[in-house]
Amino acid sequence: MRSMKVFAVLAIGILVGILATTQLEWLPKSEAGSPQPVNVPVTTNSPEPLKYNPDVIRDLNNAFITIAERARLSVVTILTDKIVKTSATNPHRRQTPFGDFFDFFNLPDMPQERHMSGQGSGVIVSSDGYILTNNHVVNDADEIKIMLYDGKKLDAEIIGRDPRSDIAVVKVDAKNLHPIDFGNSENLRVGEWVMAIGSPLREGLANTVSAGIVSAKGRALQLAAVENFIQTDAAINPGNSGGAMINLYGQLVGVNTAIVSQSGGFQGIGFAVPINLAKWVMDSLIKDGKVSYGYLGIIPQPVTEKVAEALKLESTKGALISEVTDGTPAAKSGLRESDVITDIDGREIRDDNHLRKVVGTIRPGTSVSMGIVRDGKRKTVKVTLGDYPENLTAVTKTQKKDNYNKLGLEVANLTNDILRRYNIEDGDEGVVITNIDRNSDAWQEQLRVGDVILSVNKKTVDSVRSFNRIVDGLKTGDTILLRCKRGSRRFFSAITVK
Repeated sequence: MRSMKVFAVLAIGILVGILATTQLEWLPKSEAGSPQPVNVPVTTNSPEPLKYNPDVIRDLNNAFITIAERARLSVVTILTDKIVKTSATNPHRRQTPFGDFFDFFNLPDMPQERHMSGQGSGVIVSSDGYILTNNHVVNDADEIKIMLYDGKKLDAEIIGRDPRSDIAVVKVDAKNLHPIDFGNSENLRVGEWVMAIGSPLREGLANTVSAGIVSAKGRALQLAAVENFIQTDAAINPGNSGGAMINLYGQLVGVNTAIVSQSGGFQGIGFAVPINLAKWVMDSLIKDGKVSYGYLGIIPQPVTEKVAEALKLESTKGALISEVTDGTPAAKSGLRESDVITDIDGREIRDDNHLRKVVGTIRPGTSVSMGIVRDGKRKTVKVTLGDYPENLTAVTKTQKKDNYNKLGLEVANLTNDILRRYNIEDGDEGVVITNIDRNSDAWQEQLRVGDVILSVNKKTVDSVRSFNRIVDGLKTGDTILLRCKRGSRRFFSAITVK
């Protein structure tokens, strides 16, 4: 114990000696009290020390503050109210011991109304009251109110909605508002600073500002027909939808739309509709009340390295046609499955999502020249684009539902995403089961999600289209033979159509 005390005294003495002989250098200041640039030594092999200029840091900080103060005047809170009518059971029957008495006299149920409130954000784009927001913020609302930055609330009306891009325009009766400046989302770069402004979670948090960077561009989330989302790590939460994504010039570059989250809150992955697309939609809604998208009539998929090798392509750029719908502009122009679209009117096509964006923003009825690769040879095909059918998604869902009701299962094409999701080996043709009714014959016969259907009644299945064509011809009570694959094992399964 005594030796430990001696050791401690010696250690303290040595430390005091070191401090006494060490000259501490603090950040020097000028006569005006402003910190001066300081050379900070680094541990890299760089021959020059890093130089930090406090003036630059101060200017950057002031830029964020100035931009936030100006942009917040242009961002509004959108409050919605929807009346839901229900036919509730007579309360006496439900809540009292005299339920049998009321049942005896067969008293009718009492209609009730329930108010569902919602909250989102919007961006003022004109001094006379036009406001840009998301379709899902105002969809089905019976009443819409706009709360300005100063807390003033105004009634708003819907000018137009476009579910395919999730963009909507509303208007208030007001003058001398503070419209935001538009930027160019095509000029955004990954790593660029952006700010998100909106009203997350509840009314008391209006005009919340968060900052981050552009994490990625051109994301597809299967949320809309035309997608080209900007991904950011700026904090976006429920209620931010329809709010502003701005750059460091204070310009609107995106409309905050969605988040990817396991908890329902911010987890560093947010998405915005690029302003170039949002503005194009907005202008169409204000002018025509609707948006007309170009329509080709194909299902495209990305060109992977293996696909490029198999088709003897020079690169993975372009979009591979996996399916051509009968009677569409693509079918009429002679486009075929396995064609690779490389350019449209000389504009290079990067991938399948880029193709959707380019085609979608071309006016219907326009004749375009498509460069394709077919059987290793380059060709040019003339296509007159059609008008994207508004009920296309509904038709697809109805067809899936019909087949789901017949067989108790839903299927999808073997795209690269599907292969990765269900850990399926590439190489086989077929369709993968993505949903099964647990009360169906398919479930009783041990079919499961992730199983690949190779054939139906000995007829090869190579796409959802061919699968639907076979199933559509089946009748209730028919028993069909499915050739399936699970992992490396192949097997047959017989199920009855209901």
